Amino acid sequence: MASLQYNPADLEAYGCNTTEATELRLVRPNASLGASTRYVEFNPEFTYPIFGEQEIAFGYKDLAIQLYYASGSLATYFHLDYAEKFQGVASSSSEAEPLAADDIEGKLREFIPHDYMTNYDRFLEKVKEDEASFRPLGEKVHEYSLNDGKDQFEIYKSSFSSEKFRTYHERMQLFMLLYVEGSSYIDSEDDKWSIYTIFKREDAADVTSYHFVGYATLYPFFCWPDKIRMRISQFLILPPFQSHGHGSILYSTLYKESMARNDVVEMNVEDPNDNFADLRDKNDMRMLIDADAFKGLKAPVSDEFVDMARKKYKLTKRQMQRCIEIYLLQHLDKRKASDYKSYRLQVKTRLYKFNLDALRDMEANERLEKLQETYKGVEEDYHRIIELI
Repeated sequence: MASLQYNPADLEAYGCNTTEATELRLVRPNASLGASTRYVEFNPEFTYPIFGEQEIAFGYKDLAIQLYYASGSLATYFHLDYAEKFQGVASSSSEAEPLAADDIEGKLREFIPHDYMTNYDRFLEKVKEDEASFRPLGEKVHEYSLNDGKDQFEIYKSSFSSEKFRTYHERMQLFMLLYVEGSSYIDSEDDKWSIYTIFKREDAADVTSYHFVGYATLYPFFCWPDKIRMRISQFLILPPFQSHGHGSILYSTLYKESMARNDVVEMNVEDPNDNFADLRDKNDMRMLIDADAFKGLKAPVSDEFVDMARKKYKLTKRQMQRCIEIYLLQHLDKRKASDYKSYRLQVKTRLYKFNLDALRDMEANERLEKLQETYKGVEEDYHRIIELI
């Protein structure tokens, strides 16, 4: 048996949190004098899909995992920066592997294209080249402006039938793992996917450049007998561009695309997180209000109306019920006891049906208490959403 050749307490200094250590940059040439480039830097939300549940890399002090991207083409540069690397020693057990620093590059290579650069000067040359030559792939389906018209953006629709886009998607898909909980890579061999990308367009005197903002993916599912349901599978706006309205504009674009297709009966969402659920509720409500979908509506609302409305506006039944309930609450005078009671009964009836398996085995009093507790939470959440509309 090998003798213990290290002090376990000393090894703690070589453990680094990979989420904190990962530096993401979108890099572009600097139009003004001085530095050759400018960039925005941000960190991942999490890195467990790459480095494991603990998000720890062993073997480095002051680790920086540098993943830099040309802001339009997403040409990639990778570099590890650290103050000291663990050199490795024999294990205290003859059956255990010798201790060594983690192979961070090897782990990343499982998730990023292998054409990344490790020479920073070459990367800067590529950034400069791509500033003038890169153009978004696919069909432009929407354009919009923000900041009083000063900033221009374009949305493109693509599919994996394009080999060039498949290569581009391989560069951008890592962002989804780093920001969307539970996300995984989609099958780029399946041509049924529709991918919508957002780019900021900048027009200078001598060059027009495009800069990546975010993207969403949709997949069609068969709906008997001859229609399809479109499902939003992935949806991401990169952190530097969040809270500016891009998410709402992208979602509305996806919805309008589905509404315009006769073969689409519904647009739904795959496992939305809380932030996306809010975005969806807010934009669905704005759309339905603008369309006067619920004008004059009061509780109780019939199942026939719900069914008619969900088909007309291509939303799921549950989402349409939520939107109706939000609208009714928004226009409810709680001082009118009978109206408030009708509203509560409508919401509780839906909640009872939705949670039937959990409620059916409860005693009557317990069931009523649980329904009331759930209702209160729903009403509070609806008031929060109304503030967003």
